[in-house]
Amino acid sequence: MNRADFIGESIDFIHRYTMKSLQKTAEEHGVTIPQIRVIADVYAHNIVSIKQLSQNLKMTQSTVSDIVDRLIAKEFLVKSPNQKDKRLVDITLSPKLVEEIDESISELTSQSLIGVINLLSPSEQETVEKGMKLLVSAVKEKMIAEGIDNYDFIDILYFSEKDKRRK
Repeated sequence: MNRADFIGESIDFIHRYTMKSLQKTAEEHGVTIPQIRVIADVYAHNIVSIKQLSQNLKMTQSTVSDIVDRLIAKEFLVKSPNQKDKRLVDITLSPKLVEEIDESISELTSQSLIGVINLLSPSEQETVEKGMKLLVSAVKEKMIAEGIDNYDFIDILYFSEKDKRRK
């Protein structure tokens, strides 16, 4: 197996593991993976429309609308008229959910890998972190060179302000 295939399959394997772990955690909290994806996108953008959510998540508007309605019923999301165009509605997180997310955001975003990473020695953890930073930097460069959308979240996820100060 060549290096690119190995790395690609490794990333797929880790992604499948994190999705299964997330699914287990979601089920424990009474929500589905699509519902978590909607909540995460609303959290990332603060205020979104059904149309924006469907574009961001690559889901149909009817699917997103159904998910949003279920999350509103669970009091996770709030739907309100758009201030500029009353024909549109804005979707936001409920104040209750914002408080819960703010209290445990770091746990929610990394929970599935914490146990795995803790199986490694501190030096192995550092090696993995350095390797991932190198790989993400290379992907980011390639995206820029090819004119592919370079999402800001890459900087947030992989290069926190603390890391930037260390360089």
